[in-house]
Amino acid sequence: MAKQTNTNTKKPFNPWKWAFWLLLLAILVPVIGFYLFIQTASQETASLSEPVTIEEASDETITAEASLSTISFNRLVSAVIGGEDVPYQLTVDDQVSFAGLIDALGTQVAYTMQGQPSVMEDGNIAIDVTNIELAGLQLPTSTVLAIFQLTLPTDLPLQVLSGEEQIIIRLDQVSEDMDFAIRASDIDLANDEINILLDVPLTYIEEQIATEAEGNQ
Repeated sequence: MAKQTNTNTKKPFNPWKWAFWLLLLAILVPVIGFYLFIQTASQETASLSEPVTIEEASDETITAEASLSTISFNRLVSAVIGGEDVPYQLTVDDQVSFAGLIDALGTQVAYTMQGQPSVMEDGNIAIDVTNIELAGLQLPTSTVLAIFQLTLPTDLPLQVLSGEEQIIIRLDQVSEDMDFAIRASDIDLANDEINILLDVPLTYIEEQIATEAEGNQ
């Protein structure tokens, strides 16, 4: 009897991706509603004038800016790099904080790490590490960050630049798994001002409108 090979081709379930997707859906609803309003107004205008030609819009996008409070930004960051599958606890208030355990010199050592986020030219978020506390140990920040990097899951959209003492939240990596792109525009936690940009393809918005229309029939 030939042996049967059981192969599982399903991708592992990533809770943070689903949480992030649900959060961004709440941001996208006004964008879709606005586009639907524009489409309706355009159709009414076209019925009173000469016929118009609709150009192919497969490569066109709508860029929407969403203003978030610090609380909403906390939820967004937690959806991207937080959750139960990461080896740290994450909080966002007037700074971004990590807390957990690292293996330093063969010993599990508790740490806390704080940093200030800023926007990079490519729309990713850089966290400049400003403080690291280790229980009973004195190590350079770059060394602690190098050890911290070893604890991270490989699929986490988090990049550690130990030499620059930075942690990068890779929104571009997150966007690869989404139907739209997300970029940071401005972050000022002290003044509770956070702006996020969404680049949404017109085809995606049209698909969502069609799906909603079918559901209402």
